[in-house]
Amino acid sequence: MKPFVPLRPGEVGMYNCGPTVYDRQHIGNLYSYLVADVVRRTFEYFGLRVKQVMNITDVGHIVDDADAGVDKMALGAERAHKTPREIADEYTRLFVEDRHRLNILDPEVVPKATDHIPEMIALIERLIAKGNAYVAADGVYFDVTTFPGYGTRLNAESPEQRMAGARVEVNENKRHPSDFALWRRAKTGDLQQWDSPWGRGNPGWHIECSAMSMKYLGETFDLHSGGEDHLFPHHECEIAQSEAATGKPFVRYWVHVRFLRVDSEKMAKSKGGFFTLDDVAAWGYDPLAFRLLALGASRLDRWRRTIRAAYAATKGRVAEPEGTHAITREFREALAEDLNTPKALAATEKALGLAAVVDTDEQERALWMLFDMDRVLGLSLREAATAQDELSAEERAVFDQREAARKSGDYAKSDALRKELLERFGIQVKDTKDGTRWERVGRKGA
Repeated sequence: MKPFVPLRPGEVGMYNCGPTVYDRQHIGNLYSYLVADVVRRTFEYFGLRVKQVMNITDVGHIVDDADAGVDKMALGAERAHKTPREIADEYTRLFVEDRHRLNILDPEVVPKATDHIPEMIALIERLIAKGNAYVAADGVYFDVTTFPGYGTRLNAESPEQRMAGARVEVNENKRHPSDFALWRRAKTGDLQQWDSPWGRGNPGWHIECSAMSMKYLGETFDLHSGGEDHLFPHHECEIAQSEAATGKPFVRYWVHVRFLRVDSEKMAKSKGGFFTLDDVAAWGYDPLAFRLLALGASRLDRWRRTIRAAYAATKGRVAEPEGTHAITREFREALAEDLNTPKALAATEKALGLAAVVDTDEQERALWMLFDMDRVLGLSLREAATAQDELSAEERAVFDQREAARKSGDYAKSDALRKELLERFGIQVKDTKDGTRWERVGRKGA
C-alpha cells in the first residue's frame, strides 16, 4: 500500500471528473461523488486543507467516450427541445440539489467547460508547438506515437489489445487509429461552436479536464478521481496530453470508483432503467440511507433512534473523552488503511453500543465520538439527535386514514394500514388510553 503524502505539506489538491449535464444523474453517478466526498472528508478529518475542483461538462463529450458519434449535449437538447445551455443549467441545478440531499460537500471550484474554451485552445497550441498534436481536415488530434506508454499508465492492457476484435470507426484524417481529438471542426447543425485558430468548432472531452484541472490546481497535483469507466480512454488521454505539454507528472494519486450494479449490470443512461435519488425517496428511503449503503451498510433509522435516545438521556450533554478513546483510534486507523470504510463503520457501531448503555457518562463520550466520526461519514447525526421527528406528508396521509378507519370501527382496514405504516415507512403505531402514539422502528425486516 502506497502512503499518501501531499505535494505541499498540509494541503491537498483534488480534482473530480464532474457530470456531463445532458440528463439527470442516476445513483450510480452519485455513488462516485459520494466516494470522492468521503476521501475529502477523511483528508480534512486528519487536519489537511483540501482544495477540491469538480468540472461541469457542458460540451465535448461524445457518446462513445472516444471520437465517434455525436455530442451528448446535442442529444439532450434534441430530446428536450431546448438549447444546450438550457438543459445544462437545468441538469446542473438538479445535480447540485441531489449532492446536497446526500450531504456531499461543495467543491471550492466548479468550472464549466464552456467557460474555459480559451484555456483549452492555449493548451492545444502548446501541444502543436511541441510536436505532440497535428492539424487535420476535421480538427486537431493528439499524436499518441509521440507519448511512449500511452494508454498503459493506469491500465495493464495496451490500446491495441483493447481494440482487438472491436469495431473501430475508420477516420482517414488520423495518423494512428488511437489518436484522439483535441478540437473538432464544426459540422452542419452543430449547436455549440467557437472560433479557434483551426476554424469554428468545439473541444474534445479529454482536453477539457486537463485545461481546467491545471488552471486551478497547477501542472502537477495530488489526486484525481472518477468512475472506473474513465480509466480508458479519458484519464489515459488526460495523462498523455498534460504531461506532453508540461514535461511534468500530471497526477500523483488516482481514485477510480467501481460501478454501482443493478441485477449484475452497470447502471447506465444509455440502457435506460436507471434509478435516480427521487426514485430512492419515492420508495420511502431517506437519501442519507443511500449514502450509508454506499459506505457499506443500510442501518440509518436504527442509528438515529439510538443517538436521539442517548441525546435525550444526557439532556444534550456531549463530552470529549480524555485522551484518544480506543474506538476513535480504531476509526482513524481504518480510514488511514486505504479508506477502509467497512472497518470504520464497525468502529462506529461500537460507539453506538456505548450510546445505548444506561450510563450517561458513557453516552456523553459516545455522542462526542459519533459526532466526530460524522465529520467523515456525513450522515447529519448531530442534526438527527436534535431534530423534532415529524411525519412526512405521505406518512401523515396514511396515518390519518388509519385513524379514521379505527374510529369508524373498520378494524380490518385499520390493521392493514397499521401494517403498511410499519412495512413501508418503518413506523410502529400504538393505541393507548391517551390516544394513538407512533415511533420510528425501521422497516420490517430491515
